[in-house]
Amino acid sequence: MLEDLVGLLESEQQMPSQKTMLDAIPIGIFSSPTETPEEILKLKAALECISPDILRGDGSIDIKDPEGANWLGAIWAIASLDWVSGQGIAQQWSMKSDRYTEDGFEAAWKAYNPNHPNPIGIGSLYKLAEIQEFKSHGSSIFKEDQVASPTTNKQSPLGLLKRFSATGSSKDMRQKMLSDKFVMKDIAILGQWTTLYAAPNTGKTLLTLWLLREQILIGELDADKVFYINADDTYRGAVEKIEIAEQLGMEMLIPNSNEFKTKYVPKLMQKLAEDDEAKGVVIVLDTLKKFTDLMDKTAASEFGKTAREFISAGGTLICLAHTNKHTDSEGKGIYSGTSDIVDDSDCAYIIDKVSVIENPGFSLSTIEFSNKKARGDVASTASFTFTKTQGMPYSNLLDSVKTLNTSDLDEVKRQAERDKQLANDKDVIKSIRSQIINGTISKSEIIKSVAAETAEGPTKVRKVLDYWTGPDSSQGHQWTYAQGAHNKYEYALLTHPLKTN
Repeated sequence: MLEDLVGLLESEQQMPSQKTMLDAIPIGIFSSPTETPEEILKLKAALECISPDILRGDGSIDIKDPEGANWLGAIWAIASLDWVSGQGIAQQWSMKSDRYTEDGFEAAWKAYNPNHPNPIGIGSLYKLAEIQEFKSHGSSIFKEDQVASPTTNKQSPLGLLKRFSATGSSKDMRQKMLSDKFVMKDIAILGQWTTLYAAPNTGKTLLTLWLLREQILIGELDADKVFYINADDTYRGAVEKIEIAEQLGMEMLIPNSNEFKTKYVPKLMQKLAEDDEAKGVVIVLDTLKKFTDLMDKTAASEFGKTAREFISAGGTLICLAHTNKHTDSEGKGIYSGTSDIVDDSDCAYIIDKVSVIENPGFSLSTIEFSNKKARGDVASTASFTFTKTQGMPYSNLLDSVKTLNTSDLDEVKRQAERDKQLANDKDVIKSIRSQIINGTISKSEIIKSVAAETAEGPTKVRKVLDYWTGPDSSQGHQWTYAQGAHNKYEYALLTHPLKTN
């Protein structure tokens, strides 16, 4: 079966046109074909050749009168296949007619009798399709040149537009509409395309897996419909993540494992959409550059079209991608590549490292998601921490992830800003501390002496002196002051200031 699917995917671009497919069907005795992607496509192609806006009939097909009362015969011909997808295909075709009613269709479908002494078969429908479309009109209306120049077809441009219109199918579409729930809490909604951008080693894979795991564990996400494609990992890393996927019951695909190749992904998304199997399926692409060229506008645009077909059919897509080497005016990452992916996505986030506290054999990272595009009620920001210990397995790293509330994140940001400023000012701070220890305690004398010692300008020294003045060492203050004789400021060191190295 796998070889058949691979062969189908690799040869899809060379598949014959609808005319060739139907012409290749032998007329005469037809056996019921197996429900394969090829046979489903063949049936849908045949139905495109037959107008559903015909009289009901008695359940037979009169090929001598292609536009006669053949509707019930077509429905029963599809029912004779006994396919899982058969009823849905027949109903979608029937709904294109103004004559369609849900009750009428249900009654017709249930009335099919497989034990009839002279049952209708699918061959009659295929013969009708051949006569109706190709002998009467000459070629398929779905060829681009004929849509552009409809004079070669009996249908007018206005008729074509009406035939393509979805108006009248809202009831069926609403039934198929996905419930508005999160695939990744507050970040990614079921039935949308979400792209997450981050610099390498920021933790985007870790946080994506953690967020998926959380929704699976609380029953909000069907694990067996989650397909995580890990295309940017080491062998060891892939094994560790497969073990996690096995525990959760979700699927993980690895390039060159079980004959899987990344080039199959766009074709698989197309087939899922065409065969009405995309609903509820979640595909995660890690990382997106393995599936399309983000720097090529044409390639990115083509990928976007395929992704949109998949999403429109009920699928969910999560793409992980990289930011470039530059940051914006606020110090946040900027997505890499053309704007097409962000433009085509429903939702996009930039993921930045806010802080990394390093200790021997241990580090604590704080990460922030910032929304850049949204369709739906997603968070504008979200933040997380994770703890990494040297030699720890990936499962422990995953378990260490925690969400961070806004007030705690603000404090982390303030601390990160203080640490950054402390590193920038460390030479001046050391000089000021030295002056105070040696008895130089007035502001003017400190500024004069430190400027001479460090070769920094008096303005810079004054700013550093003022910035790190205060009573609270936990806020980074290095010294405090009191008003002395003649209203002069006199400085004294705090007992436990933050270290500058």
